[in-house]
Amino acid sequence: MNNVILKSIVEMTGQRDVDSLECSLVATLAEMVPIHEACLYKRLPQKDAKVVEEFVCLSISKNDMGENHYLWHDPGRLVPIDSNLAKALAVKNPVLYQVPTGIGLLIPMSCEGEIIGVLSLESTQGLSEYKALIEGIVKIYENYSIILNESERDKLTGLLNRRTFDNKLSRLLKIQRVTKEEDASSEKNGKPQRRYLGPDSFAWLVILDVDHFKRVNDTFGHVYGDEVLLTLSQKMTGMFRSSDLLFRFGGEEFVIILEPIPFEMAQKTVDRFRKLIAEHSFSQIDQITVSLGFSRITENDYPQTVLENADKALYYAKEHGRNCAYNYELLIEKGELVEAKEAGSVDLF
Repeated sequence: MNNVILKSIVEMTGQRDVDSLECSLVATLAEMVPIHEACLYKRLPQKDAKVVEEFVCLSISKNDMGENHYLWHDPGRLVPIDSNLAKALAVKNPVLYQVPTGIGLLIPMSCEGEIIGVLSLESTQGLSEYKALIEGIVKIYENYSIILNESERDKLTGLLNRRTFDNKLSRLLKIQRVTKEEDASSEKNGKPQRRYLGPDSFAWLVILDVDHFKRVNDTFGHVYGDEVLLTLSQKMTGMFRSSDLLFRFGGEEFVIILEPIPFEMAQKTVDRFRKLIAEHSFSQIDQITVSLGFSRITENDYPQTVLENADKALYYAKEHGRNCAYNYELLIEKGELVEAKEAGSVDLF
């Protein structure tokens, strides 16, 4: 048993991003504790949210040979906060309760003292003898997640860094695909269980760049340049929803992923931030402006394609006066930009 525990700890601490660590936590518990389901629920950013989001869920069953069969469920399902979940989130202690298949155990998950979610385990037998083991593995997860969380953040601004972008966007696209399929199914049954996006709602990728930032560094020095970037990131954190993803890509370039909203709302949100920065008085420097480009994200897009589309819109903004925001799809529709042909669609004649 000690060798199994040691091997599991090695595997968990071998993960290099928080999402993979969460899957490793659930898989480790499934191997070491007699459970038939393990799920990790995360709190939504809204303080008054009545649901939690299922980030990871694994079902375990026995095959004809008596061996474990593992089934990973697609993420993104919204689970109502019942009395047991509410108690676990409030008292910050494990909660035992009865489920139709046996015993349920809810363990609050924390990061730097803040409860961020709940680990749910279900078993056909009592789990009291595994209590110390489960709590030990959870504590290892919590400690290591702090380290990984720091590695995913930009040192100056505290925003997500470039290295995390592909994983975060890929996860969002996967959830968006699942959500679209589930919306159709749930709508037929009259029981919507996921965020209903609506036919005109999409996630949006925004790239923003500080106008003439080199002049700031050259004129006032890098200390003032860093202050501009830090202030900009604080304005981003203050204005955008906590459910939106904020990245610093490096230098004076930032990326924002807006959760699904209609185009008109996305356009107003982007332009409101542009005006917020233009109207802010920066110390010594007085005024700074930003240019922005944004593009729609659909469930079938490749991350790199979306990034390139938004970048083209940003370049257009830079070439047409700066301190402005443009949408890639609208520029294509108006003929201001030409959509790149897909690979393999070369005209020979």
